[in-house]
Amino acid sequence: MEVRETVALWAADVSVGDSSASATVVVIIVVLLGLAVGLGALAVWLWRVTAVDSLSLMVLERMSSRRYQDADDDERTALRTSAIPVIADDTEIDDEVRFEE
Repeated sequence: MEVRETVALWAADVSVGDSSASATVVVIIVVLLGLAVGLGALAVWLWRVTAVDSLSLMVLERMSSRRYQDADDDERTALRTSAIPVIADDTEIDDEVRFEE
C-alpha cells in the first residue's frame, strides 16, 4: 500500500515520494552547502587579511618573501632595512624595552 499525499510547494503539486521533489531538495541542499563553504572561505580570508602583525616581525615577513629569496646580498640588506619602521622618538623605544622586560 503506497501512501501519496499532495502538498503545495512553491505553488506546485508535489506528492510524497516524487523524484522531482527529491531533486529540488537535493539542489537546495547543494546550493546551501556551497554558500556555507564560500562564506567560510571568505571569513578565513578576511581573518588573515585583517590580522595585526607585530612591528618586530616585519623583517621576518620580508625575509620569507620570494623577492628576498631571489635577491643578492645587497638587495637583501636593502629589503631588511626598508622593513624596519622608523621611530622618531627614542623615549618610546626605552619605554617599550622596559615594558617587555
